[in-house]
Amino acid sequence: MSIPEWSHYYEITANSLANWIEHQGANKWWIIDGDNYLSSRVMSPCPTAALVRVLRQANRNLLVQTHEPQANGQVIGPEKLDELAEPLDVSTFPIQPNHPRPKWADDRCLWLCWKDQNDEWMLAEDSQATAAFKNVKSSRAGNT
Repeated sequence: MSIPEWSHYYEITANSLANWIEHQGANKWWIIDGDNYLSSRVMSPCPTAALVRVLRQANRNLLVQTHEPQANGQVIGPEKLDELAEPLDVSTFPIQPNHPRPKWADDRCLWLCWKDQNDEWMLAEDSQATAAFKNVKSSRAGNT
């Protein structure tokens, strides 16, 4: 299913999405799942700086899926994305009762598509990659 077929979505520029990602932290890592455009230009998971660079080069608009009933394609800015990003366990991988909560369950995600395309894809924080690369940087700093 594509986002335009969903009942509720907003529109945002790639640059505004890049600004929001940058605001989440320079050391954060991200997963891109299902988008050929971004995946052909940056590895997944990828650090904030790499993702921001590619999004700014894209110079295109995106649609962001939401459950908000008033959303019908209005253009939003990056500040609205904090409200729209959902934890992975809610949006994609519901956690079963009585199961241990995985570390990634609170990573937030957005369901997006490029305005000129119909294929939806997911952009999500990757807390495990963020922690792993933070540990790599820390151990390298300790070895110098």
